[in-house]
Amino acid sequence: MKKSLLATTALAALGAVAVAGPATAAEKIKLSVGGYMEQWFGFADNKSSVNADRSGFDQQSDGEIHFKGSTTLDNGIKVGVNVQLESQTSGDQIDEQYAFVEGSFGRINLGSENAASYLMHYGNPSFGVGTDSGDHSNWIAGFDFTGSRTNGRGIDNDSEKVTYFTPRVSGFQVGASYVPSIAQDADGAPNGNDGTRDNSFSVAANMIQAFGDVKVMASAGYQDFGDDDAVAGDLESFQFGLRLGFGGFGMSATYGEEDRAVGSTQETIGVGVRYSAGPMGVSAIFVTSDRSDTQQEQDAFELGARYKLGPGVEARGAVLYGKGDNAAGVEVANGLAVVGGLKLGF
Repeated sequence: MKKSLLATTALAALGAVAVAGPATAAEKIKLSVGGYMEQWFGFADNKSSVNADRSGFDQQSDGEIHFKGSTTLDNGIKVGVNVQLESQTSGDQIDEQYAFVEGSFGRINLGSENAASYLMHYGNPSFGVGTDSGDHSNWIAGFDFTGSRTNGRGIDNDSEKVTYFTPRVSGFQVGASYVPSIAQDADGAPNGNDGTRDNSFSVAANMIQAFGDVKVMASAGYQDFGDDDAVAGDLESFQFGLRLGFGGFGMSATYGEEDRAVGSTQETIGVGVRYSAGPMGVSAIFVTSDRSDTQQEQDAFELGARYKLGPGVEARGAVLYGKGDNAAGVEVANGLAVVGGLKLGF
């Protein structure tokens, strides 16, 4: 029913564009260039017996170049494109690429982009490198990134999908995604027995409300990772997020549960606090997780700081700690890192 409703909504919205007649006053889409770059330098001290030799100084980079453009048709409907190019050589050189259609009916994304459960999630904001996007594992050897996330980023990640978002009404918005095949960049004929999960779907909702001087942001999401004739078992995940803000102070909490494999569930809890005043900001985040079938446990901590040097230019620093055990109870991660760098937006 959910997949049928999503498909019907998407077709109706696209039909509205088609029957409106050709655009005459609208201009052709013109692309603008934007994106971000991060350059980090730091020292990591990894103490676990498995990774004791993974200590020392390192310099790391991350960045993307975004090509964006849109046009507004004569009927008021906005149509656009977003292509994100990795700034370093990568196995997936184009990170995300999708078109969108937006109007009074809401918004539709078509293409390679994250699902609604990820896009609508409110995680723990960081003024450092962040704990929810894999950065701990860049510095703490043996650390498992998937055990530190609550953001709804699943095995479908940027695979091709259709996502619909309702208009935001009284602070509330709902979204849903349908993923015909989890295999990314796979444009061949449909194949229900190719070993990859098919017919994945995601539903999510969030709200933004103000109660006097207190701002409240909350989110909830669920994802079913589909099935396949050649794949046994069901996989799913769900997550919740909450942020509170009062002046320059903020608090956040997240919870996520996801199937790591058939019969294996990982639960993750994260909490954070932050304060910002003018160009300065500090944040602290703690994340803990455990896996049901092997009792793997993992903890992560980050103390971050930011100073805005100018428009789109930030100096950042962070102290990172990570600890984790493997299925046999062996400590595979136990590290402390101190890093600093520049985060640039353009």
